[in-house]
Amino acid sequence: SVAQFAPGADELIANLAQHFIAQTQALAAEQAMLYSQQQGQCDAQNAALMAVQASAEANVLHLTEQQRVIAQQLGEPLTATHREIQEKFQCLEVYENKKKDEIDHFVNEKLDQALQEVQRASHETQLALASQNGGSRTRFEDVEANIAYNLEAIPARINQVVEDQLAVLRGEMRPGEDINHLVQRMVEVSSTGAAESIKRALEAELRDARDE
Repeated sequence: SVAQFAPGADELIANLAQHFIAQTQALAAEQAMLYSQQQGQCDAQNAALMAVQASAEANVLHLTEQQRVIAQQLGEPLTATHREIQEKFQCLEVYENKKKDEIDHFVNEKLDQALQEVQRASHETQLALASQNGGSRTRFEDVEANIAYNLEAIPARINQVVEDQLAVLRGEMRPGEDINHLVQRMVEVSSTGAAESIKRALEAELRDARDE
């Protein structure tokens, strides 16, 4: 059988249904608004993240370019400085070699002059001995004394030449440059060799004088 409702029940049911429909529509609208807000927030966050990423990439590119410019700006002066230092070292080496050759030539020239002077004095004395009959022993002793004196004077003359040249060289040298030890060793070798040559030559002269 068909259920019988009390009078006014249909209207009450209709009002309840209408109320539930309105509540449902309001909830749906709120959900739609919340979804829209969340979507907007997500879009804003994504846009912000993309902006941050783009800014970071731009900063990296900017820093890379700055590093390249700085490297170029520093690299050119460093290369020029390195080249200049190499050129200075080469000039210094040429300067030292030139001074060594000049002093070597100068010392050898002075030693040759000393040898020629001693040989000339010895030869003149021998000629004087040969032209005299009397007093030969005295003249012979004079020859020996003259030879001994010249032999003793040679080292002092060599040392004086060395000191003079070193004084000139020190005046021309730049701060930090030092070739004194090199020059001294070179001069010592030259002096020793020259002194030995002079000694042998004088001893030969002395033997010739004795034979006469």
